[in-house]
Amino acid sequence: MRAAPHVRVTIVQPRWTYPGSGPPAQVAYPVLSHPPSTVVPVNNTSVIRPGFAVIDVETTGFSATHDRIVELAVVVIDPVGVELDAFSTVLDPGCDPGPTHVHGITAAMVAGAPTFGHVHPFLAELLSGRVIVGHNVGRFDLGFIRSECHRHGGDSLVVGEVPIVDTLMVARNRMGLSGKAKLVDCCDYFGLTWDHHHSALGDARVTAALFTAMADKLGRDALEISDLLAWAAGVGWPGAASTRPLVRGRQSSDCAGAMSASGMMATGFNPR
Repeated sequence: MRAAPHVRVTIVQPRWTYPGSGPPAQVAYPVLSHPPSTVVPVNNTSVIRPGFAVIDVETTGFSATHDRIVELAVVVIDPVGVELDAFSTVLDPGCDPGPTHVHGITAAMVAGAPTFGHVHPFLAELLSGRVIVGHNVGRFDLGFIRSECHRHGGDSLVVGEVPIVDTLMVARNRMGLSGKAKLVDCCDYFGLTWDHHHSALGDARVTAALFTAMADKLGRDALEISDLLAWAAGVGWPGAASTRPLVRGRQSSDCAGAMSASGMMATGFNPR
């Protein structure tokens, strides 16, 4: 079997301002080599259906019951894998950020960052009507998001069963990648690499590329893509709203930016 071509996913991490941290400024998004973005007003995500929401969270620990999310990211892709939108923010968990040596997020980064409750309505909007994709998403990422929803609004904000594609389970059950089938192992199989491991947006973007590669190799029918998209079309997450919140990004010396009032994404650029 011929080896898959090597594809590099380069992600540069910007720095965002947050209310109180300085005057508003125009967007200064970093250039990303993968994947290209579509020019679209960010408040139009409610009409970009159907498709997939690729999610990743960084957390204070492994227990969705006791630990908290310190960073989350959603990458929205259309049915053929083209990125339409991206959303990511560091969150204030209300406690110690946990294993900084793993996710790189410090107490200084989360101080003054938005809470989960602040970003929940827009997160719910991005997830509504879309198939949820992630690596170990069924057992980890979705569990944390459900727990955060419950903390914020009780049972009324916890979504019911949703359609998912777990790239970890696809790797194990459909591709013969035994053992833990870590994200890096699965990406190595397809020649995918990325610079910012254990950043929510970095991991979400490479997982989007991994999912697309899996669908191309196995076929859409094998992953039941059509059925999942049809199911997702009828699923709405409680509390959804289309207003895009201000966010806090990781600190970086590479570049800096702030959300613009217009909320427009420029061609070839994406928000952190």
